[in-house]
Amino acid sequence: MVPKRRSPAAAEATRLALRRAAASKGRTLDPRRLMAAEFMILATSLPKNGYRAGAVLAVYRLCWQIELAFRRLKSLLHIDKLPTWTAQGSRSRLYAHLILALLCDDLSQDFLDSSP
Repeated sequence: MVPKRRSPAAAEATRLALRRAAASKGRTLDPRRLMAAEFMILATSLPKNGYRAGAVLAVYRLCWQIELAFRRLKSLLHIDKLPTWTAQGSRSRLYAHLILALLCDDLSQDFLDSSP
């Protein structure tokens, strides 16, 4: 388990969201949840020794960015619904969509870099 204290602003934003959610559902908020809002806690199956907390958090952030990229691809290119009947057809269509996404990203970056 890797705990990290969150910034005061982030903790307060989480507390506000918790209070609103509890109020909208007509429930009382457990004070322990308000206290836990100060921390980000990652559960991992890594051994206790041998990994620094900062390194684990950095890998988590990178994995989260990859998750967000695939979520964006699924919503924009609809790669979560492949209208093919065979594994080979699905793989071909998926590769084509991923290549298209990479080309679009590369071209848009060139465009943004050249824009005044």
